[in-house]
Amino acid sequence: MSQPGIELPDLTQSVLDREQLDALFRDLTALTQIVEIIPKHGPREHVNDTVAFTLEAAHQGLLVGEFRGIQIRYLHENNLWWDTLMRVATGFMIVRICHGAPQSDPAG
Repeated sequence: MSQPGIELPDLTQSVLDREQLDALFRDLTALTQIVEIIPKHGPREHVNDTVAFTLEAAHQGLLVGEFRGIQIRYLHENNLWWDTLMRVATGFMIVRICHGAPQSDPAG
C-alpha cells in the first residue's frame, strides 16, 4: 500500500516471445538514446559495472542465458524509461517504468 502524497511512476509488464524481444531491441537501437545498461547474473549480483555494454551484447547475453536479467535505461520522447528484461519459462518478462522528463542538474 502506498502512503498518501507519494506518487509512483507508471509501470507496465508483459511477457515477450523471441520475435517481440528482437523487435524491442531494434526499436531501442533506432528510436532511443541509451543512458545505461545494467546486466545481472543472479538475484543480487550485478555484472562488473566498469564494463560498458552495448545493446547488441545485452541482447545476445539475454538470449543465450549469460545474464539472468538486464535493465536498460534510456531516453525516448523526452522521458526517462527503465526496461527490465528477465528470462522466464514462457519467454522474456519485461517490466517498463516511465520516470518522466529527466531533471536538470542544478549545479550544471
